[in-house]
Amino acid sequence: MEKKLNFKKIGKWVMAGSALAGVVILIIFSSNTFSTDRCKKIEIKIKNAHEQFFIDKKEIENLATKQGSDQLTGRLFEKIDLREVEKRILKNKQIKSCQVFRGIEGNLNIDIEQHIPVARILMSDGREDVYVDNEGYFFPLSERYSARIILLSGEYFRNLPSLKQQRQENLLNFINLINDDAFLRAQFTQLDINRAGNITIVPLLGKHLVEFGEAENVQNRLNRLKIFYKQILPVQGWDTFTHVSVKYDGQVVCK
Repeated sequence: MEKKLNFKKIGKWVMAGSALAGVVILIIFSSNTFSTDRCKKIEIKIKNAHEQFFIDKKEIENLATKQGSDQLTGRLFEKIDLREVEKRILKNKQIKSCQVFRGIEGNLNIDIEQHIPVARILMSDGREDVYVDNEGYFFPLSERYSARIILLSGEYFRNLPSLKQQRQENLLNFINLINDDAFLRAQFTQLDINRAGNITIVPLLGKHLVEFGEAENVQNRLNRLKIFYKQILPVQGWDTFTHVSVKYDGQVVCK
């Protein structure tokens, strides 16, 4: 008895085989294309370039190419060590993060994010001054650009590597709070902090210093200071007082 051919089933197998073959060919083609393609150009994006100007695209390219001694444009992608390029760029400590990858258009893409400073620390222990960002990282000053931000000083920062420890959390939150408030950011020019963490504020206007105390219950103290600046000083005169204290709850002591 002759067996009837199931053409429908055969057709399905043929279609499946063709699809599989197509996928294999595509993978091989893509692999060969990737391994033989050369870098057309270096495309650099700096995420927050409009906020700070510590670095520019030319400096990033110089870091990536070792000042031009290791050209990447025109090189086979399989010969480019992406991790090594990232390490070169991250030698600049003003750079917070770096991602290097091949774009589908044949470019070597470099995506950069730079640290954004919230304060500058005037070191008293012989170290060079540094910036601190909103996460507590210290990073060096730039020869290209000087950020106009609040200054920090005092024995509190002696030998301190960062503000990332839990015991420094309140202080960092206080600095960020000032930086996010347009009025306070304009009025406070410097925070001097002693070894115990007590803060003295140096204002832009007036001849007084503000005794703030430790970075605790800060919102309540700042609210009292705003009342002082907006309601008392305009009436009494900006040069009337030399000492103002909001260290103790519920009080604004003026001398």
